[in-house]
Amino acid sequence: MRPPATDKPASSSVVAARAARVLPSRGRASKGETKQKSIRPLAAVLAIFCLAMLGLLFAGSLELDHFARNQARSLAETAVAKSVADVAFITRDYGFWDAAVASLTESFDAEWANDNVGEYASDALDMSRTLVLGPDNQTVYAMKDGTVSSDPSFFSPPPSLLRLADLARSTSWEDPQAVSSFVSIDGEIFIASASVITPEKPKPQTIGSFTRCILIFLRALDEESVAELGSSYLLPDLRLQNNEASDGFDTLPLLDDTDQAVVHLAWRTPLPGQTFLKQTAPWMAAIFLILAGLIVMALKRAYAQATVVERLNDELLQRSGDLEHSRGNLVKALKVAVEANKAKADFLAVMSHELRTPLNAVIGFSDLIRNQAFGPLGHRKYVEYGHDIFTSGQHLLSLISEILDITRANAGTLTLDLHPVELAKLADKCLTLMTPQAVRQRISVDVVDRRGPNIVMGDEVRLTQILTNLINNAMKSSPEGGRIRIKISPAGQGEIALRVIDRGCGILTCPPETGPFEAGKF
Repeated sequence: MRPPATDKPASSSVVAARAARVLPSRGRASKGETKQKSIRPLAAVLAIFCLAMLGLLFAGSLELDHFARNQARSLAETAVAKSVADVAFITRDYGFWDAAVASLTESFDAEWANDNVGEYASDALDMSRTLVLGPDNQTVYAMKDGTVSSDPSFFSPPPSLLRLADLARSTSWEDPQAVSSFVSIDGEIFIASASVITPEKPKPQTIGSFTRCILIFLRALDEESVAELGSSYLLPDLRLQNNEASDGFDTLPLLDDTDQAVVHLAWRTPLPGQTFLKQTAPWMAAIFLILAGLIVMALKRAYAQATVVERLNDELLQRSGDLEHSRGNLVKALKVAVEANKAKADFLAVMSHELRTPLNAVIGFSDLIRNQAFGPLGHRKYVEYGHDIFTSGQHLLSLISEILDITRANAGTLTLDLHPVELAKLADKCLTLMTPQAVRQRISVDVVDRRGPNIVMGDEVRLTQILTNLINNAMKSSPEGGRIRIKISPAGQGEIALRVIDRGCGILTCPPETGPFEAGKF
C-alpha cells in the first residue's frame, strides 16, 4: 500500500528503510519455491525406486513360480513317457520273438504262455493283465491279476484295446513297433501296449499274406504306483483325478489312442516365489518403513539447504556415488561372469573324466560279451546286445573326448602333436571307422582320387576327428543308397585339398569358424 500523503516529502532514509523491510521477504519466498522445486525430482526418484523394487520383487517371485511349474510339468511328462516306454519295450520284446510265434499262434502251448506272458508277467514283469488276440480279435489267452484262462469270455477286449490291436497290425513286418496308450477298463486306469506276434526274421513270401496275432500287456495305474512315481520324480501329492481343474494342483491329461483324456495326473507344485514373499514380508515391511523414514529425513535435509551451491554440491556427490556404485557393480558382474565361465569349463572337464572311468568298464565288459571271451552265450541276442552296448559306448566315449577337447580349446590348453601324416592312410582309417554306419544306412563311401603327394604336417588325432565328422555329416544328409566320395589332390602353392563330396541337401554358406582350432598351442 502506498503511504498516506503528508505535507513534507519522505526523506531518502525513510525510503531505504522501507525497501529494506520489503526485499528480504521477496528473497525468502523465491528461495522456498526453489527448494520445493529441487525436492520434487528427488521425491519422484525415490518413489519410483521403491515402486520399481516392489515390482521387481513381485515379478521375480511370479517368474520363479512359473519356472517351478514348468519344471514340475516337465518331470511329470518324463515320468509318464518313461512308464509308457517300459511297458512298450516289454510288449515289443515278447511279441517280436520266434518262441512266442511257435507257442502262441502256430501251436498253442498253455504251459509256455503261463511261464512267459501269464503268471510270469504278473509276478516278474509287474503286469496287471495280459491278452493274446487271434487274427479275428478273439481272445486266445488272457491273464487278469495273476489268474490265467483260455476262455474267450474270461477277458473280452474293450473297443479301446481293439483299436490298439489294429494300429499294431499296421506296423512294419520287418521291424514292428509296439503301440501304447492309456485305457480305462471297469473304472481302472491302465497303461496298455499292443504288439504283433511275429517272427524275428519273417520269410519274404509270408509278409502281408495273413493277419497277425496280437500280444497286449496292461499295467495298472493305482494309488500305490502313482505314489511311487511321485516319490521317484519329486512330484508332491501325485494323484489321479477325473477333471482337469483343481485348486492348488497342476494337471497333465493322460490320453487314449484317440487323443481323448482318460484321466488327469495331478500334483501340487511347491511355489518358491510365494513362500519367499510370505517368509520375508515382515522383514520387507520393516525395511520399507526404514526407507520411508530415511526418505523423510532426506527430504527435510534437502528442504533445509540454504543455498543453491550446497544443493548442487549434494547432487554432485550423489552422482559421484552412483557412478562409483555402478563401477563396482560392473567389476563384480565381470568377476562373476569370469568365475562362471571357469566353473563351467572345470565342470565339463571333471564330468568328462568321471564319465570315462565307468564307461571304459562298460566298453570292456561289452567287448568280452560280444567276443564270447569266456565261452559261448546261451542266446545270440546276448551277443547282439553286447555289440550294441560296445558300439554305443565307443560313440559316447568319442563324444566325451570331444567335450574335453572343446574345453581345452576354450581354456587355451589344447596342444597339437605335429608330425608327418599321410592323408591316404588317414582316409582309409576313417573309412574303416565309418564302415559299420555306412552299411547300416546303405551308403557307399570310398576314396576316388589319391593323386600326387599327400603327406602333411599335422596332428593325426585331430585330422581324424575332422575327417570323421565330415563323413558323418555327409551321411546324415545323404539318402539311403547314396554315395560319398573322398578326394585327395594337389591344390597349388604347396597345398593339398581334402574333399568330402556327397549329394545331400547341403548347408547354408556361412563364415568359417576357426576359433577352436586357433586356440590350440603348438
